[in-house]
Amino acid sequence: MSTAQQTEQSAGREGSHFFVLTLEKRDQPPLTAEGTCTPHPGSTRQTVYRMLYDAVTAKNPRMAGAVVTFFLVEPNRL
Repeated sequence: MSTAQQTEQSAGREGSHFFVLTLEKRDQPPLTAEGTCTPHPGSTRQTVYRMLYDAVTAKNPRMAGAVVTFFLVEPNRL
């Protein structure tokens, strides 16, 4: 599954996990991204973190190299 498939689910269909990722970089306003994703079976928290960081910075190139000030990923259920 590609990064785009993992972070952008079709309308009405949510991923298995919910995430929030906040990035900060000098001279840039902070950026918070949130959504759902469905990691590959056997994925680790670090693998998902890297995939999300790469996807968010690819969509927002000004944030390349930004530091992560908040990261959350958890099952998308109540």
